[in-house]
Amino acid sequence: MATDSRTWFYTTPEPRPYYIEERVNHTLWKNRLQTLTMSCTQATVPIKMEGNWQGNLVTFEWQPGKYFTLTTPRESKEFIGVMRQILMMRPALAYNNPDGMHVVEWHTDGGAARLKEIQGNSQFQGLQRLRKD
Repeated sequence: MATDSRTWFYTTPEPRPYYIEERVNHTLWKNRLQTLTMSCTQATVPIKMEGNWQGNLVTFEWQPGKYFTLTTPRESKEFIGVMRQILMMRPALAYNNPDGMHVVEWHTDGGAARLKEIQGNSQFQGLQRLRKD
């Protein structure tokens, strides 16, 4: 099955975990992340997945056509770059969450509203705006 982010991010996938896993995993494997397999933990919006990459927990959360969030224990420019290619847009924000995990967010609207929401909140450390729209 040839898939890309148009089948699960830019359109709402059928809320069946197996179908979401199949589409997302094939997209990841096609884009140089062959060692990552994601499992769907929530098939309804916001869709949530988790997996293990290089011995580290990775989570995805997204609302189709609106935002995508990648959470990892530490920043990986390689991983972020691959996700940028998959999602076909630049990430909007990056920060460390209250659990110390590195979070990168992509927003189809540029992320200005999300930036205002978390800006000044001491729980979010190292907030960076990566995209200006």
